[in-house]
Amino acid sequence: MSDFRHFSKWDAVEIIHDSSIYFPATVIRSPAKTRTHLYVEYQTLAACKNRPDRLKEFVEVGSVRPAPRPEPNRTFVLSDAVDAYREYGWRRGTVVGILVNAKYLVLFEGSEQQVQFDHSDLRLHREWNSGVWNPPFEEPRSELVLKPGESNLKFKIKCAKKNVEPMFKKGTVVEVKSIEDGYHGSWYAAVIVDSIGKNQFLVQYQTLMTEDETEFLKEKADALDIRPFPPIMQRTDRFKLSEKVDAWYNDGWWVGLISEVLDGAKYAVYFWSTNEELEFEHFNLRPHQDWMHGKWFADFMSKSSESPPKPMPGRFKGQNGLKIAEKNYFSVGMKVEVRSEEKGFIGSWYPAVIAGPKNFSKYMVQYKTLKNEDRMEPLKEEADAACIRPCPPLIQRSLRFEPLDKVDAWYKDAWWVGGVCKVYDGSNYIVYLRGTNQVLEFEHSDLRPHQDWIDRNWVTL
Repeated sequence: MSDFRHFSKWDAVEIIHDSSIYFPATVIRSPAKTRTHLYVEYQTLAACKNRPDRLKEFVEVGSVRPAPRPEPNRTFVLSDAVDAYREYGWRRGTVVGILVNAKYLVLFEGSEQQVQFDHSDLRLHREWNSGVWNPPFEEPRSELVLKPGESNLKFKIKCAKKNVEPMFKKGTVVEVKSIEDGYHGSWYAAVIVDSIGKNQFLVQYQTLMTEDETEFLKEKADALDIRPFPPIMQRTDRFKLSEKVDAWYNDGWWVGLISEVLDGAKYAVYFWSTNEELEFEHFNLRPHQDWMHGKWFADFMSKSSESPPKPMPGRFKGQNGLKIAEKNYFSVGMKVEVRSEEKGFIGSWYPAVIAGPKNFSKYMVQYKTLKNEDRMEPLKEEADAACIRPCPPLIQRSLRFEPLDKVDAWYKDAWWVGGVCKVYDGSNYIVYLRGTNQVLEFEHSDLRPHQDWIDRNWVTL
C-alpha cells in the first residue's frame, strides 16, 4: 500500500500491474490535490508503436511504489522469490535452478516454463507496505542520492600509487580490478577471504567460476587492485551523452562513456580500454565513481578528472565534452550536425558523420539523411568547420511545449530552428520556421528544445 506522502516530483518509482509486474517510471508531476493520483512517465513503455516518446499517464497512488535500490552484490539460492526483468518490466518468479556463469532458472507464477536469466537481470522480491520494504534492505555503510542538476567536485591525482586505506577485514565485500589483457577497466565483486602479508589478500569472486565451474574462483590480489564496494547511487533521470558510467558486462563492471542515448531505456556505451561500442539497458548501468585517498568521488554530470585516450578512427561515436573538441577538431567517425547555407534552407541542421579532415578549416562529411544525385549512396561533401557542431545532448521533455518556446523541428530530413505559435489539444503544435518563413503543424515527438553551441558549450535559452 502507498500514499501520496511517499512521492514527489522526479522520484523513481514502479507501477504495479496485475500484482506481479512492476514497470519502471518517473513521477513528473507532484501529487494532485485529490492526493489519489500521480502523473508518471514510463521508462520502458512507448506512447505509441514506432514512436520514440514514452508513455505518460495518471495512475492511482495505490499502484505506485518506490523503485527498490539495486543490490548488485547479492546472490540467489533455490526457492528465492525474485523479480526478473523481462518484456519491459520486472516480473515476479521463483529461482528453481542455479547454473554456471552467474545464470539462474526462474519459474514465473501461473507458468510451467522455466526461463534462464543472467544475475544482472534478477533482484530479490520485496513488498512495499505502509512505507516499509518487506523483507527490509540491509543498511549500506554509505549512500549517495543524485538528483537532476547536481554536480560534484573535480580534482587532479597527484600520486598514482598509494597503499589502500583502510585495509580490508575478512568477510568484507569489495571489488577487484582485473589486470589481464583484454579485461583492463573491469571490476569484479568479491569477498575478502584472508590477508596475505602486508599488501595482498585472498579473495573469492561472486560472479567468476573455477575452470571446472564447480565453485566460485579464489585468487590472490594486490591491495592496490582492491577497493571497497561502491555506495549505491540512485538515479532519478536518464544518463546523459558523454557521461562516464560503469556497465555490467561479462560478469563485471566495465568503465565506459555514454556515446548515444537510444529509444526506450537503452544506451550505446563506448569502452576505450577495448575500443568497443555496445548497447545496454538502463538497469545494467551505474554512475561511475572513483575510489581515491580513502574516499568515493562521483563523476556524475561533470568531466572526468582524467580524459580517456583518443579512440581509433571510425569507432568512437561520442559527442561534445571530450578532448577532441577542445581545439575545434572533429575526429573521424564523430556524429555531428551540419548547418545549411543555401537559400531557402537557412536555419536547418543536418545529421552527419565526419568522414575526414580536408584542411585546417574544412572537413569531409557524410550525411545520414541526404543522398547523392543517383539516390544510391549517402551524400558526401566538404563543409566549413564554422558550419559544424557536435550533436546536441538529448533533453527529455516530459511536459508539453508552451507558446513562444524556442524549438527545433524535424522537417525535410533536418532540424529547423523555430518557435511554438499555438498548442493544440493532444500533442500537436503550430510552429513558425525561421529559415522558410513557414507556419507548420508538428507532433510532440518531432520537436526538441532548442540549444545553441556557444564557446564549445551547449546553452539552452
